[in-house]
Order: sequence, then C-alpha cells, then structure tokens
Amino acid sequence: MTNERTQTAAVNGSKSETSLTWIGRLAAGPAPADADWQKLVDIYAPLVAHWSDRAGVARSDRDDLVQDVLFVVFRRVNDFQRRHEGAFRGWLRAIFTNHLKKYFRDHAKHTSHFNLDEACDPHSALSHFFDLEHEQHIAHQAMRIVRNDFSEITWTAFHQQVVDGSNAQQVASDLQLSLNAVLKAKSRVLKRIRQELLCLTC
Repeated sequence: MTNERTQTAAVNGSKSETSLTWIGRLAAGPAPADADWQKLVDIYAPLVAHWSDRAGVARSDRDDLVQDVLFVVFRRVNDFQRRHEGAFRGWLRAIFTNHLKKYFRDHAKHTSHFNLDEACDPHSALSHFFDLEHEQHIAHQAMRIVRNDFSEITWTAFHQQVVDGSNAQQVASDLQLSLNAVLKAKSRVLKRIRQELLCLTC
C-alpha cells in the first residue's frame, strides 16, 4: 500500500486530482455518444467491480450492479457539477453506495462487508479509503493508456524510478544509460501521464 501511495503521489504531482475535460464534455453535451459510454465502462467498471467484491456482493450479481451504477452515472452526468476538487469521485461513491444499500435490502441473505452508513459519510475513514483507491486506479489507467507512447527503455527507466522506487543512479547503471537520460525519461513519462489525467479525473 505504501508503494502504491508513493507511486500515485508521484504520478499526480502536487494535486491529488486535476480538472476534468472528459467528464466535463459529457456533462456539457446534450447526449453522450456510444464511444463515451464505452470509455466510461472501460475506465470505471474495474474499479466499481473491485469495490463490489470488497463490499460482499455475490459474484453472480456483481456485473449487473456495476452496469447499473455506471448507467446512472452516464444518464445523470448532465446534472453533475464540479463545485470542488474531488467532486466526481464523491459523486460516484454516493451512487455506488446507494446501489449497495438497495442490493443488500433486496438480498437479505448476503451481508455487507462495509458499514454502509459510514460509506455515505464523506469524512469517514471508509470514504477516505474509497477516494484513495479511486486515485490509485485512475493513476494506473493513465499509465496503461500512455504506455505505448514510449520506447521500452524509456518506460523501464520511468517504471524503475517511480513504481519500483529505485535510485536514479542505480537505474542508470542497470540500464547502461546516463543519469541525465534516466531523469529525462522519468520527466517525459510523468508529464505525459499528467496530461492524460486531465482527461480521466475530476
């Protein structure tokens, strides 16, 4: 967990979340396109599925719950307003929690692994945990998207420094590169990832 937090902080830079362009376009548009729906599913379905597993949703019901959550997000995105940093992740968490409550009401034989009242409290430790996992997930998504923009050696130099936490001098020695080249690789990839985060987070 510590390494993931360090990695997320390094990728996100000085801000835990950045201003949104993609969700902003969805919210501003009259009718989201099929491609936008697919992008929403590709990016957020794994995260909502992970949360569902942790909450105790039966595997046989999970995919339906995930689709229901994302459909509400997609259908109501025009109503979303970014009043403060972290607004979208809080909005997503609230929709997910409401669906969890309904799920466990309708499936009395299943017991939630979460305190659902705590999940509704934006200041609770559980909400903070949700927010942290959201940030980590989005950072991973940004890395996945930009991976093919760089050569293998550039990506390896970045990955060993930021993800593995290796010293730049050691990375330079291992990869037989100059220290300057290793530092530039890290800087270039981080810059590109942060650009991608502008399209993924809110």
